[in-house]
Amino acid sequence: MTKGRRAGSSRTAAALAVALASALAAIAFTTAGTAAPVSANKRACAFQLRIGDVLPFTGDLAAYGANLDRAVKQAVVLQNAALKKAGLRTSSVTLVGSEDGQTQASASVEAATKLIKVNKANVVIGEMASGATIPMAQSVTIPNNVLLVSPTSSAPQISVLKDKGLVFRAYPSDALQSKVLAGAALAKFGKGAKLNVGARNDAFGKALQALFVSEWKRLGGTVGASASWNPEQANFDTDAGKLVDGDPAGWVIIDFPDTFEKFAPSLVRSGKWSADKTLGIEALRNAETLDKIGDPVKGLSGSAGSAAGGPAGKAFAAYWKKTVKGAKPYTGFEGTAFDAAMTAFLAAVRTCSASPAKMKAAMRAVSGPPGLKVTFQNLAAGVKAAAAGRDVNYEGAFSPVDFDKNGDIGSAVYEIWRYDGAGKIVTLRTITFRGT
Repeated sequence: MTKGRRAGSSRTAAALAVALASALAAIAFTTAGTAAPVSANKRACAFQLRIGDVLPFTGDLAAYGANLDRAVKQAVVLQNAALKKAGLRTSSVTLVGSEDGQTQASASVEAATKLIKVNKANVVIGEMASGATIPMAQSVTIPNNVLLVSPTSSAPQISVLKDKGLVFRAYPSDALQSKVLAGAALAKFGKGAKLNVGARNDAFGKALQALFVSEWKRLGGTVGASASWNPEQANFDTDAGKLVDGDPAGWVIIDFPDTFEKFAPSLVRSGKWSADKTLGIEALRNAETLDKIGDPVKGLSGSAGSAAGGPAGKAFAAYWKKTVKGAKPYTGFEGTAFDAAMTAFLAAVRTCSASPAKMKAAMRAVSGPPGLKVTFQNLAAGVKAAAAGRDVNYEGAFSPVDFDKNGDIGSAVYEIWRYDGAGKIVTLRTITFRGT
């Protein structure tokens, strides 16, 4: 063999060695659970996601709306930063509008119409109230083939909407809350106790009232007076009088903060009502509202979905308190809107498209196992993996999410809470429901 041939063979061997090393490195990188940036680039992943939110800046849930809007805005900031870090510089997320749903059907329908027709949103986050979300979905988002993710709507009807697979929610159905509330009543008042039950007269209130009564009777309890009220009425004395009628062991009240702030004084004027013998729901777990009413509601307790089930709940709460300035007191429900925006975003990344028709098919794939576990803290890694076509499993700020076939979250944690006055709400215990 000549010297020239030996040199050529050496160069060939060296080249083969480099190629083999590169291949092994690529395999190692892939099996480690993170997609290489080059994979995303080869897929030419580019999309422009346009998110709009419809939230209650006024109306009965105004105590929460502004904070949930801030949560969506924080999600968008983190999403664009993650896209940049992952190398997807031709993709972007834009919040095209924050509209006031007013905790009301007609206003939410009008707001969603504007977001879709004028602002060209392909995802809508909202509304909080089921009585606003359902007509908004049926009249606007479903006919226009737009993805809708509600942060907190809990009416069971949402699970069975004819929605073309376009409606999801980041909060559990009241089919679960009725069981938690009835269990809390059993612990507080004892088996066979007679309770008076009152609720706001809307899709949410009527549904949860019926579910609670059914579950309470199943547990051996009885129901005395039942009452319902129009949230828009000027005076609540008649309804309060009906609710306190008879001699019940206690009360269950299903209402929203703004209405309850007006309804509670009517209960107090009756001279027959006691807050420490009353169970409420998650919407009443609002220290700002209860502080406005004051001592008459000290001792009020109830059930509420809890961010204690969110794998990233504590980290998100810390991030919020460090980053978000000028907001109302943090409640934990902010995580629902944040998770709604994040799952829609990851679905867009996974499909490399902002088309709702494509995104809806990926919502379950990016929100549950298998795949790389992703929180807002390692979002760029999740973007790289999803853009490369790999499975990711979003772990939320409020819950693990894990959307089921109906677009409902797969597990939830509830708490039993009590208001002790002066802005203090304590958690008495928690209950966990897990999907099957």
